[in-house]
Amino acid sequence: MVARSPIGEGAARRGGARGGAIVSEDFETVANRLDVLMIGPFPSDETRIEGGVQASLYGLARHLLRRDDIASLRVFATPKRVGGALRRETVAGVDVTFLTAPKRFLVSMVLHVPAIVRLLAQSDRPVVHLHGSGLFEAAVMAACRWYGVPLVWTMHGITEKETLETWRRQPSVAGWLRHMLYRTCERFQLRLAREMIVDTPYVARSVAGRAAAEPQAIPQGIFLDELAAADRADRTGGHKVLALGVIDPRKGHRFTIEAFAEVAKRVPDARLEIIGSLTSTAHLAELHEAVIACGLRDKVEILPDQPRERVLRALAEARLFALHSQEESQGIAICEALAVGLPVVSTTSGGIPDVVGGSGAGYLVEYGNVAGFAEHIVQVLTDDGMQTLMSAAARRRGHDFDWVEVTRRVVECYARAVTAAGDRRPTPIAAAEPHRN
Repeated sequence: MVARSPIGEGAARRGGARGGAIVSEDFETVANRLDVLMIGPFPSDETRIEGGVQASLYGLARHLLRRDDIASLRVFATPKRVGGALRRETVAGVDVTFLTAPKRFLVSMVLHVPAIVRLLAQSDRPVVHLHGSGLFEAAVMAACRWYGVPLVWTMHGITEKETLETWRRQPSVAGWLRHMLYRTCERFQLRLAREMIVDTPYVARSVAGRAAAEPQAIPQGIFLDELAAADRADRTGGHKVLALGVIDPRKGHRFTIEAFAEVAKRVPDARLEIIGSLTSTAHLAELHEAVIACGLRDKVEILPDQPRERVLRALAEARLFALHSQEESQGIAICEALAVGLPVVSTTSGGIPDVVGGSGAGYLVEYGNVAGFAEHIVQVLTDDGMQTLMSAAARRRGHDFDWVEVTRRVVECYARAVTAAGDRRPTPIAAAEPHRN
């Protein structure tokens, strides 16, 4: 459910039980409660979460509300496109202001920065949790640094690398300029951040020597209680393969389809289901063409923009999870698949080895190794004993990504940032609002 809350009402909810939290009455605990402002992509509909970064903010926000050391939580959600109306709503109990890009380009989000700073200046113990890279994010970070506002930055993947790969796939002047903008902003943020989170050791290694702060490798979490409904004790029946990831070239769905052409020859009743948020209609058309070209029209189903209920059903019905991704900093979908007991066949790209690694829960091949990818899928589909062992290993590994523990570690980062920034004057939060024109 999404309920509207009028613009201008105070955001703080100080004291009292929130979201089932057990609120301590200890004076020191009360005095040290934090006003958290999260900035980054956030879903407007909790049943339709688009991608891993939205899932990360949504999950973290839900769990922050349950903690007694958080006095208030507010989210400023960054837009994916220009235009739209500035609005403030409550999504799954979270106070969310959906920002706009009021001018012709997304970078016009920077017009909101002065109002964000004014809001922060009126809080007694503020901390900003900034997610992602870009001109707006760099401006927020610079403003917080200038005014002494504690800030924790989560670097979701390596945007410089991702935008470069996008440009290489489809070279254009606009693509190159976009890459250079993100490269400049991300490098600036790396030099400026004093408390920094990355989701895997892979990202930490990639920025070593370029970051002013020591990156804290804290994974993005998953909802184990929600996923429990999709966990089946016996997955040896059926031969359905699930590929869960946004409809975008870097997820490698085309290679998965090509590999499945070989799988279908050896396992005739095998079926492939591809589910993900639609980011490229052109790529979706390419995937449909690949399905036809491979003669898989009756064996492959591509389902973009599905509600969460449908995703959970797909996780419950599958025998294994396959994703031939070109780049993943972590891969939330992989973590969810592990948690419900799905063996994983994926690539050695990015942080995937940190997630699957030596857990015994999956097979990894080099990106582009379609033959090896197909071979491992066939092995798991046809060997019940192997599938059972890998399924048990997957559940064990998946439970390492529980949001409860992840949130505890994130709050420790908040506390360090506040301590490093020093004391600020205690005044209540006021209803400062972002740019509207």
